[in-house]
Amino acid sequence: MKKKSILLMMTLILALGSVLAACSTGGDSDGGSSSNGEKVLRLTDTSDITTADPALATDAVAFNLIANTMEGLYRLDKDGQAVPAMAEGEPELNEDETVYTFTLRDAEWSNGEPVTANDFVYAWQRAVDPDTGSQYAYIMSTLKNADAINAGDLPKEELGVKAVDEKTLEVTLERPDPSFLSLTSFGTFTPINEAFATEKGSDFATNVDNLLYNGPFTWSQWDREQGYVLTKNDTYWDNANVALDKVDVRVVKETSTVVNLFEAGEVDYAGLASEQVAAFQDSEDFNTGLRSAVGYFKFNHEDEVFADVNARKAIARAVDPSGIIDQLLNNGSVATTSFIPKDFIKYEDGTDYTEGLQYFETNTDEAATLWEEATGGESLTIELLSFDSEVSKQISEYMKGQIESNLPGVTVNIAQQPFNNKLAREASGDYQMSFALWGPDYQDPLTNLGIFTSNNGQNDINYSSADYDRLIDEASAETSIDARYDKFKEAEQLLIEQDQAIMPIYQAGVAYLIRPNIENFNRQLFGADYQYKYVDIN
Repeated sequence: MKKKSILLMMTLILALGSVLAACSTGGDSDGGSSSNGEKVLRLTDTSDITTADPALATDAVAFNLIANTMEGLYRLDKDGQAVPAMAEGEPELNEDETVYTFTLRDAEWSNGEPVTANDFVYAWQRAVDPDTGSQYAYIMSTLKNADAINAGDLPKEELGVKAVDEKTLEVTLERPDPSFLSLTSFGTFTPINEAFATEKGSDFATNVDNLLYNGPFTWSQWDREQGYVLTKNDTYWDNANVALDKVDVRVVKETSTVVNLFEAGEVDYAGLASEQVAAFQDSEDFNTGLRSAVGYFKFNHEDEVFADVNARKAIARAVDPSGIIDQLLNNGSVATTSFIPKDFIKYEDGTDYTEGLQYFETNTDEAATLWEEATGGESLTIELLSFDSEVSKQISEYMKGQIESNLPGVTVNIAQQPFNNKLAREASGDYQMSFALWGPDYQDPLTNLGIFTSNNGQNDINYSSADYDRLIDEASAETSIDARYDKFKEAEQLLIEQDQAIMPIYQAGVAYLIRPNIENFNRQLFGADYQYKYVDIN
């Protein structure tokens, strides 16, 4: 997910947002239930919904909405494991594990029509159709002919997905893919009712009335830039195991307001900034955790300055990340130079993928030398693009100070942009350097490293390396877990250590307040941030 994804983009910012100082929480110690006895989870977000179209979604806000109102073949359970959802049990596989045959369970759309195999065929073909313009079409590359279709070389009907009958879906892969079942839990793989989408045309998924739902909740209300409401879906097949009646999300641009709302008993969750941790750490509402999102700086490789690898390496070596992690965040975030988060990918023997990885380190003398080689000592002004949240402003100002202090002749101008504007500028290549966050969409290194291949729709840094593309292809084709991860690590070394295509800084932690009577409100390791299906209020 442009999380970020997660470009991820990003509900991730909420957890890092600045909040007002206070020493104790006020209001009721419990929360969530309304006066009429309904169980209502009350949340905030810094960004509004960008789209509800599974093929067009690119960010965490959109994918969180889709994950809780739609359902694919698989869904993540409360422990983050992929389990059958629209699929009724495990699929049948052919001998070489490239053909999956799924039997669909009896399930309905929110208008009472049955969910059929054709709903998946239509949605998946639509996602890879170049006319749709999906930036996430790449995530379907594992399906037979997906890349050729998206490139315009084959018709969408050649995609490796077929409705054998209304309840039987046959999926053919390009090659065996150990992450495929996990992948089907992701938003781009959710079904779409073809007749409904065709009837709505260009209005499809643009508001609450132009979308059908087959997930635990329906998107029942939306006040643009104010908030939205999800309501329990009476037609959902597993409705009896959904405890919440509603999820009420307010859009709060000034994250300093969120703690006030929490103290007033008006919301059930509030992210804390660094200066708030000490004040609240003894509260029963206080919690911390390490997330799977990576904060990083991206360089536009088509920019005159950052087309030079020495310029990119100079920036990476000019900045001491400890100031960001220990002072600005102070929420359990940890330093990283890898784009793969720790505790996310494990080798067969349990060894963490990131163990021992250090692709670059702060060295101001080397940074100055590299900058001189890249620029010839010329005075330059560079622009740093960032989100318009308070924590993004603080991180950007810290970066500005580090770069200007350690690279002679450099002036950094910060361009803070609203969420949608920032994503649009990155997508169009209208930036030099940008602060971003990325969270994984499924549990495999490809979800993070694949976005930098030359033809990937998410590759807004305009990086292109034939060697990197080859290594990613080789890793993707490898079915031995250890060999697969080794090959991905080789690709990542090229991406970051050799080419400094990006500059990972930290793996995001989170310090937050949550009502003690809220159960199973757990952040997912990958995909959407939350699965409201499992949340309960006691």
